[in-house]
Amino acid sequence: MILYLRRVIILFLIFFSILSSSGQDAYFSQFYANPLYLNPAFAGTVNCPRFTLNFRDQWPAIKRNFVTFSGSYDQHIYAIHGGIGVLATADIQGGGIFQTYNIGAIYNFRVQISNQFCLQLAFQGSYFYNSLNWDKLLFASDLVNSYTLSDLPKDQSSDLKKSQFDASIGIVGYTPYLYFGLAVHHLLPLQMSFFRNSSDKFKTIWEPKWTAHVGGKIIIKQKMKDEVNFGDIFIYPNIVFISQGNCNYLHEGFYFNFYPFTIGSWLRHSFKNFEAFIISCGVEYKIFRIGYSYDFSLTKLEKTGGAHEVSLQFMIPCNPEKMKKSAQRKNTRFSAVACPTF
Repeated sequence: MILYLRRVIILFLIFFSILSSSGQDAYFSQFYANPLYLNPAFAGTVNCPRFTLNFRDQWPAIKRNFVTFSGSYDQHIYAIHGGIGVLATADIQGGGIFQTYNIGAIYNFRVQISNQFCLQLAFQGSYFYNSLNWDKLLFASDLVNSYTLSDLPKDQSSDLKKSQFDASIGIVGYTPYLYFGLAVHHLLPLQMSFFRNSSDKFKTIWEPKWTAHVGGKIIIKQKMKDEVNFGDIFIYPNIVFISQGNCNYLHEGFYFNFYPFTIGSWLRHSFKNFEAFIISCGVEYKIFRIGYSYDFSLTKLEKTGGAHEVSLQFMIPCNPEKMKKSAQRKNTRFSAVACPTF
């Protein structure tokens, strides 16, 4: 009986958050292991073609939890003076009750401010798709006692799937030892209403998401100036601020890299209370990188199981020496962003 009531309460919260709420984007703790999701201006910042896969399992102790997938591809193309990228995400909430999918294309333009300072300006166009699986709400009539059955759609198959186009912009600036950026997602108003009536209580609105980030690279030990070798040591301090609707989160943390191994820790909090403590670890070797992180909840949700996250990156070698020579003939410099991976 207790287990049944627990499931009812969880579904109740999910259901009403869908009916009347400000939609929230899926969350990833490994910011720089999913760079295009953090900021579209990161497209092409490593110059060579890069594939990225991410998986997040939030609240695994709850049967109907939140699972998010993400995949991306990006590279720099000299002929168009910038980078291109493709980003796809799938966010499955409540065991499939509410699903959000989107796929976007990114283009950014690289501006060489000085020999040691670059800017990348990006635009992202996306297709946004939401669906509500009414079949999994078998006891919906018991939960909507404040609404009449006439408020609910008669033809659910046509009303419970919504799609819309979206747009985002971003900027990233970087030197060999400092990087920073700003991104704004959902420039177009996203209103996903699953019901035919126009009542505001049945609308889900995605507010614009603002992301500001800054970090640095501190060299403790490096054998060769332009190459990373086994035993080199770096520290990457970082701050990431994310704001969407009434939700504001500040993240402070750092990565310690003893190549090829990386460990890191982050603290996530709002302006009112602490939310989570995040630890991460990873291994990288030349073109291959894999990372894992876990979110320890610092709120009353500690019994939900926190969150597990796994990331994978693979880069295709692209003869950077040839690119550098070509860039030098055009008085352009090809330098990758010196930010961490995990």
